[in-house]
Amino acid sequence: MYSPSSWNFLGLDSSETSFDEAKFIIIPVPYDSTVSYQSGSRNAPHSILTASRNLELFDLELAQEPYQRGVFTLNEVEPIRGDVSATMDLICHLTKDMLDRGKIPILLGGEHTITLGAVTAFPNEVVVVDLDAHSDLRESYQGDPICHASVMRRIWEQGKELLEIGVRSMSREEYTFITAKQIPIIYRDAIRRRGLDDVVADIRQRIEGRQVYLSIDVVVFDPSEAPGVSTPEPDGLSFGEVTAIVRAICHASHVVGLDVVEVAPIPGSAVTEFLAAKILYKTLGYLR
Repeated sequence: MYSPSSWNFLGLDSSETSFDEAKFIIIPVPYDSTVSYQSGSRNAPHSILTASRNLELFDLELAQEPYQRGVFTLNEVEPIRGDVSATMDLICHLTKDMLDRGKIPILLGGEHTITLGAVTAFPNEVVVVDLDAHSDLRESYQGDPICHASVMRRIWEQGKELLEIGVRSMSREEYTFITAKQIPIIYRDAIRRRGLDDVVADIRQRIEGRQVYLSIDVVVFDPSEAPGVSTPEPDGLSFGEVTAIVRAICHASHVVGLDVVEVAPIPGSAVTEFLAAKILYKTLGYLR
């Protein structure tokens, strides 16, 4: 039996959270060992949990309180210092145990590399849908093949299907790879050009009825809405656009796991971690 975290998502008291009855298991992973620009995402899980305690539990759009579907927060996963492969194995084993227990695992990062550990626990039939400003499809970055800039490349190599949404920055190497392998990407510019309704319809068609692992890299948002990230990228999506896309994904498919990653808290500002907590809570309400 897993012990409850003393600092849980939404600040629920013991009568409102139970591992046995919970559908959603929050797994905080304070990891940022391969960050190449601004560090600090190791502090994100605690900051997001803190922000979540100030959310209204009632969701106005849904006219319900999604937490009543059962949310349980584990204690933080302690990364294995200096060993990224062992850390990914640790995350994988924990994620698989949640799946074996019939739960939906939700990782709270931490840098995007943690998605690799979680996704490895799922069968290859699962489609990995990644909301991100960057494609993260490098062969390696700064000599490291397992890092935030190559995480989707490692996942693709497992044989899993990818769908990336909101991308607006990549290297020439990644562009060549994407073109050669015909990896489906809905670019940020295409969302603006085609219109959100058309893009949402396209996403629904691609994943209708399938099992999906959803990764929300907060860098997908415009920096004006989410300034506290490791590698900010201009011209991002709005909260409304991301919400519409996430809603469509959850309604069209069977989301079997997800994560929210890449928040790097700014001292004195809770804007980004509050946004991360909000999009996660709304996602819980959209899930089947």
